Amino acid sequence: MSTPILISRTRSWRRWDRLRIIGIDPGTVICGYGLVELTGGKRETKYLTAGEVKLNPKETLPHRLKILHSSLTLIIDEYKPDLLCLEKIFYHKSIRSAFALGSTRGVVLLLAAQNNLPVSEYNPTEVKMALTGYGRAEKRQVQDMVKIILNLKSSTRKFSEDSTDALALCICHINSSTFKF
Repeated sequence: MSTPILISRTRSWRRWDRLRIIGIDPGTVICGYGLVELTGGKRETKYLTAGEVKLNPKETLPHRLKILHSSLTLIIDEYKPDLLCLEKIFYHKSIRSAFALGSTRGVVLLLAAQNNLPVSEYNPTEVKMALTGYGRAEKRQVQDMVKIILNLKSSTRKFSEDSTDALALCICHINSSTFKF
């Protein structure tokens, strides 16, 4: 009888010059993602990229999950993040929507495991609190703070709510953690 081998990658943040974080705002039709880099020394937070994976709501859920997996795999392979931040499931009025969202989160968690990425989860109130200091802040306030923190104020690029939420998850993680470089 063979014993399964568990492969785990533990990383010491204390020795890094930089830390790349991918934030994912899961969704069954639109899944937002954002990547930031935290550098040591000056402790700067730098925007890398953000966007969304748009899925066809007319397709079956398994097909959408397959497309989501392959799309996020390409992003992870290109940017090579060191950890993944994910929005926690919050209360849904529709059980059907909650199950579908759980499936989407399952794909994201699988990707994290496949790439040996540590996962940190935050609920929307924690994210709002970390960015604005107020847990019931409006979406617009969070979007404005993301642009200010990442120095995107002069950017002509318009960010979707989903990609901004993903970037906000990254910033929340940075604000909620103590990194020593």
